[in-house]
Parts: sequence; C-alpha cells; structure tokens
Amino acid sequence: MFFVRRDDKMPIYNEFGYITIDDARIDATCEAYFKWKDLNTYISNNSRRGINMPDAISEPMGCYCLDLMWNRGDEAGDATDPRTGRKVEFKATSRFEGDLSSFGPRCQFDDLVFLRFKLDENLLYVYDLNINSEEFGEYPANSTQTIQDQKLQGRRPHVSLQSLFVEANDLKPDFIFDIRRCEKYDRLSAYYRNRIH
Repeated sequence: MFFVRRDDKMPIYNEFGYITIDDARIDATCEAYFKWKDLNTYISNNSRRGINMPDAISEPMGCYCLDLMWNRGDEAGDATDPRTGRKVEFKATSRFEGDLSSFGPRCQFDDLVFLRFKLDENLLYVYDLNINSEEFGEYPANSTQTIQDQKLQGRRPHVSLQSLFVEANDLKPDFIFDIRRCEKYDRLSAYYRNRIH
C-alpha cells in the first residue's frame, strides 16, 4: 500500500492560465451542474435560501457559448476573447426572474456578459451586454449614486443586470445553452426561435 507523507509536496492543479472549453470539459461542467442542482434543491427545501451558482460551472458555459478562453490564472477578468484579447466579466444568476450582481471596487473589464439560468428547464440564457467597466460605471447604483461613485468609495455596488439591461432594452439572449443536451443554440437556429417568441 502507498502512503503520502503530509510534508511531501503535492502538485497543485489549480494554477492554470487560459483554458479552452472543449467537448470533454463542457460535458464535465454539465455533469457538475446537475450535481449542484440536486444539492441546491436539497438545501433550498431545508433552509431559507439555496446556494449560489459556482463560477466553476457558469463561467465555462459562458466561454463555450461565446468561444472565449477561461481565465484561471493571474489574468484580469473571467475570460479572454482569443481573437481580440478583450477581458470579459461574467455575472450569473440562478434566479431567472431576478438577479442581484455585485462588482468589486477594482473590477475592470472590456465586456460584461450576463448568464441567466432557467433551472426548471435546465437552460442558460447568455446575454453579451457589450459594455465596458467605464461605461458601466455611469449606470445608477441607487437613486443618488452611480456604480462608479460606490466603487470609488471602496464599496461593492449591487445591481440587477436583468432590470438595467434585459428588461430596460427588451434584450433577447445571444445564445441559449441546453444543459441537458450540452448544446448551444444561436438566434438563427430553429431551437432558439421556438424558445424565444
């Protein structure tokens, strides 16, 4: 039998750089989603609230849909567009009918993407908001302050991306990701058109 002493150095596997979300990785991510969903259902039934959607599930799905590289190293942002080098920030919600996203005081990005999970149908709606952190900072955090005002105070503004963008502009998702099928569908597909009326 083989034993590892505690003082032996173990390899660290969480120090990555850019990761391509290939078919094997998206399959594993979809499997992890269903495990998270089972745990979330159990906790929601026995507690006042469920558990947040892990970024290790939402971010690879967003990358897969938008053909981005997942940032797992020291790079800024959650993802990078390999074609342009643009840094992408993901914000995800597991509450389809409402969200509350927070932004750290030093959060900088070239593009903001909203990931909206519809748990009852195992779907992910992906909205590329096409806004950078400077433009985003001009939006209201409350009735008297902008998002940037709060960030300059060292605070973490909390806003609803669904209210600020999706509802305000009647946005349709750029992609729908069917988690059970592990397939993404764009606006030209019959699957998308049947979902979005």
